[in-house]
Amino acid sequence: MASVFLISDKFLFAAILFCFVFFSLPLQAQPMQVIIDADTGNEMDDLYAIVGAILSEDMDVIGLSSAHFNNAQLLTDSMWHIYPTANINTLEISQQLNEELLQAIDREDIPHPEGANRMLGYAWGYYKGAPLPSSAATDFIIAQANQVAEGEKLTVVCLGAVTNVATAIELAPEIATKLSVYLLGMSYDVENGIWNKNEFNVRNDLNGMDRLLANEALELYVMPASTSSSLKFGQEKSLKKLKTIQHPVSDILARRWAEVSADKQWTMWDLALIEAMIHPETATLEERLSPAENGGRPIQVYTEIKPQQMEANFWKSLEQKLGK
Repeated sequence: MASVFLISDKFLFAAILFCFVFFSLPLQAQPMQVIIDADTGNEMDDLYAIVGAILSEDMDVIGLSSAHFNNAQLLTDSMWHIYPTANINTLEISQQLNEELLQAIDREDIPHPEGANRMLGYAWGYYKGAPLPSSAATDFIIAQANQVAEGEKLTVVCLGAVTNVATAIELAPEIATKLSVYLLGMSYDVENGIWNKNEFNVRNDLNGMDRLLANEALELYVMPASTSSSLKFGQEKSLKKLKTIQHPVSDILARRWAEVSADKQWTMWDLALIEAMIHPETATLEERLSPAENGGRPIQVYTEIKPQQMEANFWKSLEQKLGK
């Protein structure tokens, strides 16, 4: 009879020990699920941002949509980087690059819907009843938002004009409470709390930006261009690292330096936002007020970043995930 109690005591001790060890382990954080909306064909940093996001273990890219980069210079200049501006389709360029990147990184399983080819409304503004551009990207955002569980949010990251997500909210206003939108745009005077919308992404769809800023139901995070501008990559160092990695993706990233006629360095605007999301310790996020003309509501603003740390994190990830 004693031996039975001995075995039971040992079993009980083992069970208690297992429970103690198991519940003492830190809970594994789930990757952040995001839809990335990018004007990939515009410059170079979009490609680096997309690759950085897909390779990150802390970010689960569930969609990659294309955005237009229609701007006034396309009407006055003969070329936009390597692209002739005659009959240019900026959305198509972004879509093709998105598909090329996904193929090179062997992630064609990620949905990659095409976005809108023009802004909301008219050049003189937007009002209820004004035209809304339809697109597969907008339909995808609405569908994904409607699948979000109660109390959770769908994260959409806009690296260019905010047309696709702004249109989605205009078509389905009820999804605003289900979204967390991170965008790159405007400039911000941190000391005086003054916004300036004279910035490339905003210029490509001011109407869409105004709608997002004024929507009090929407959780909004802004990386101003004045903040992200401190993240710069040197051409010589970057090309050397990419050559060492030797991967189809690194070939595309290296090729882009020539395609956009980059000089000795390039500002990695879009990558700064992605790195700030993946590594929150590399950026300062503060609650500030949106522009007065958009209601002056509380939004989250990146007011400072650590560019050297961001750059180191990016190259470390590429070398670990793509290097031989």
